[in-house]
Amino acid sequence: MSLILAPTLIVSVLAGCSASSSSTTAATTTAGTTAATTTAAATEAVTTPAETTAEAGTSAEAGTSANQAYDGTVYKIACDAAYAPFSIQLEAGTTAPGKVVTTANDMGDYYGIDVELLDAIAEYEGFQYELTPMDFSAIIPALISGTIDGSIAGMNITDERKEKVDFSDGYYASGSALVVNKDNTDISSFEDLNGKVAACKEGTTGMTWSQDNADKYGFTVTVYPDSASMMLAVANGQADFLIEDYPVISYQINIGEQADLKVAIDAIGEVPQNGFAVAKGKNATLLAMFNEGLAAIRENGTYDKIIAEFISD
Repeated sequence: MSLILAPTLIVSVLAGCSASSSSTTAATTTAGTTAATTTAAATEAVTTPAETTAEAGTSAEAGTSANQAYDGTVYKIACDAAYAPFSIQLEAGTTAPGKVVTTANDMGDYYGIDVELLDAIAEYEGFQYELTPMDFSAIIPALISGTIDGSIAGMNITDERKEKVDFSDGYYASGSALVVNKDNTDISSFEDLNGKVAACKEGTTGMTWSQDNADKYGFTVTVYPDSASMMLAVANGQADFLIEDYPVISYQINIGEQADLKVAIDAIGEVPQNGFAVAKGKNATLLAMFNEGLAAIRENGTYDKIIAEFISD
């Protein structure tokens, strides 16, 4: 049974790039898409493919301009299956520091920046959605195929991705960092990367940067399907460094989840914005509601409260 939660503020987080470098090897295959259930914010009952129930909660904001075209669709919206602090899966018997988006399968419950921002926007705009955690590299293909309607997954807004998807206004500026084993004393600049092995997460801007700069700095690239396996490779010495979004790796090091790693270079290239994505030319109403809701929660202070739960200045 799926659960469509009432519109409460819930804390519960591209394959657009190709592996073009001859020095790139695939570490593992990408896991399949896994669906999960989530939240809602509609005032009327809606017929959905799955049986749904609603828990008591605050009523949705009514009469916003963007939601006038909303037809009651329960949108399937993807988050990254493992991307703390943007999407964090709870283990059985544990509790989140805030509220949680409940899922209906063995993926477990989710919280984090992306998931909570989405829920706050859904509450304000009055639309329903179904959270679908999946591997990051599977998200853009799923958008294009229509398997999902939207995505909030810490996805950097890039020109390459704009060829395949339409982005919202930026909702978080997320730069990248170069990370090494905590005992590594060999890498402190790009010139130190000669002869080294980079670990990268498939489909990310970190992978693109690594492949674009491998020949320039003389390192090789190994691609992993998710952040956890990429970080493990550096922690256990299979790779010398990785490229990851700074807020992600900083958060995980600070809470002790990646105590074997440290940031060697904290600014890699530009600092792009993360964006909510839909397939190009599709789901214009959903995109408009996201943008309007994002502006509203920035204005009323909800946005700052969500960010402050996970990232300190």
